[in-house]
Amino acid sequence: RGLNGAGKTSILEAIAIAGLSKSFMPVGDSQILRRDKSEYSITLKSKNDLNIPYFVNIKYSNKTGKTISNNTKDRLLPKDIVGELPVVVLSPDSKEITYGSPSERRSFLDKILSQSYRSYFANWIKLKKILNHRSSLLSKYAKDSSIGLGQYDILTDMLIDVSAEIVMKRYEFIDSFSGIFEEVYADISEGKEKVELQYKAFSVSDTSSIESIKEQIDERAEKCKNDELKRGTNLFGPQRDNLNIMINGGIARDYASQGQHKSLIAAIKFAELRFMKEILNETPVLLLDDIFSELDQNRIEKVLSLVRKYDTQTFITVNNATFLEYFSTNEEYKLFEVIGGEVSECTQ
Repeated sequence: RGLNGAGKTSILEAIAIAGLSKSFMPVGDSQILRRDKSEYSITLKSKNDLNIPYFVNIKYSNKTGKTISNNTKDRLLPKDIVGELPVVVLSPDSKEITYGSPSERRSFLDKILSQSYRSYFANWIKLKKILNHRSSLLSKYAKDSSIGLGQYDILTDMLIDVSAEIVMKRYEFIDSFSGIFEEVYADISEGKEKVELQYKAFSVSDTSSIESIKEQIDERAEKCKNDELKRGTNLFGPQRDNLNIMINGGIARDYASQGQHKSLIAAIKFAELRFMKEILNETPVLLLDDIFSELDQNRIEKVLSLVRKYDTQTFITVNNATFLEYFSTNEEYKLFEVIGGEVSECTQ
């Protein structure tokens, strides 16, 4: 617990960075530094469900950038640690998954899939690099059409291949995740509403095989070629896909009430926790950042009942300790107070 600005969220950010290699907030490393600081250092020690120790150290400096190391190796890359400490975050910003733009829902897909499958994370990184190179080339060509297009064709083929892999994995994920999401939402809403997830891949309708997906993306790439060269930008790929969250037959972003949005987010996050636990055979750490100020009493009780059900280590930030009324005296928890960035354990 602690007042606003005391540093509570920074603790959760440190845990998230140790698991995700970056903050769960939509900011860069330089933006999470205190105004009078130019670097940060995070050291995390933990044990997994098999009681095997895990250690990671992450340092960032405005001058030298980010370095990652663990008990066996220095100079690690994000792909080496993502998924080692699975993390699920529920915060006020999570509402962007249902309220926000398609990019927010794509980000949700990418984060959960990157933690669950190393191959997906590798393809996602590859996609970003190809898109950046291709965007730069297209921008130059739009200004000077005399430059050669040999590299454009190579990058296009690479984009088609990695796009097909990502689209296929997203469809497979939604196929297995939807049932979990619907079940968790039924727990929260007491079965009063029907929810559904619909993944809409740009220009892909037949998802029966990776070959079919690749063929459809290839066709789209050919149709887009002239427009891409004229406009100087990427016009196809999974960075243009969308995930529709449906409630009672309508798109949640347009039709859900404020209360339904909150229930949907809670259901998505606990479904995320359950999915990763099943895939990784490891219980994720749950970070609940200031959600008690966002939820009514009924939804707080529902969230805490899910925390108990999935038996996961949970870190909760609050402004005061009134939330303790939701815990019984025989439940195991510790209360800490954060004042000016300093943390101390409370005797309650």
